[in-house]
Amino acid sequence: MEYHVPSVALAARVLKLLSRYKYKSCTQKEIADALHVNKTTCLRVLKTLEREDFIRYDASTRRYSLGPYLIPLGNRAMQMIDSVAVAAGELEQVAQRTGLTTVLVERLRDDRLIYIAAAEPPRQEVRISVSVGQQYPVTVTAFGKCFLAYDDEEKIERLIRGGLPKYTSNTVVDPDVLLADLARVRRNGYAISHGEAAEGISAIAAPVFNRDGRVEFVLACLSVSSWITEEITQATLQVVRETTAKLSEWNGYHQELDMIGR
Repeated sequence: MEYHVPSVALAARVLKLLSRYKYKSCTQKEIADALHVNKTTCLRVLKTLEREDFIRYDASTRRYSLGPYLIPLGNRAMQMIDSVAVAAGELEQVAQRTGLTTVLVERLRDDRLIYIAAAEPPRQEVRISVSVGQQYPVTVTAFGKCFLAYDDEEKIERLIRGGLPKYTSNTVVDPDVLLADLARVRRNGYAISHGEAAEGISAIAAPVFNRDGRVEFVLACLSVSSWITEEITQATLQVVRETTAKLSEWNGYHQELDMIGR
């Protein structure tokens, strides 16, 4: 039996909406419109979440944003989910070794990607800062390719039929090019993208597998495209791949068994 409590579901949708960078600060009307819900019902849920400190209301701007209680709640959740905590704990080392901003990316049920952890190196020629909670479609950037490359063909075709969103002039929107990129990821075990989600930003990414051989997370390093060289790319790849291989092994993944299964 599937249970569904409308008010709880709406509260969850509100929190998810406000966690997206585009909607990080919204009026009641903007939230109701984005979620296609009745304004009065939306207000009741917003006031309940505000009373519990899950969201914050700014009376001067009449806008809602995520509240302070989510900070300890999120930290506690990360501590309790062992695989996330372990992976997040490796980010600082990767950032220090590469000199690049390093992120941990998870895939949501709606096929969007979300930054769940990030680390910046103590020194960085051009600093790149990311917002934990920021989201992208799974079809965009090296992150998404590391997830998509290990999906079954039917799921990939479904996503392609839904349309490939274009963010920059470098975003891959040609299905044949995307399929070729995914085959390259499966063959090489990593993905590199240049300016696909944001102009001038490159990403070097590799998947972290779980014991079932599914991609659980993607670890990636971000760099300004004009600064990155082939030497830096190869050095970063080595660190990223060493780390993701280690995290996959800690998750119980055995590549040899996975290859036999395939």
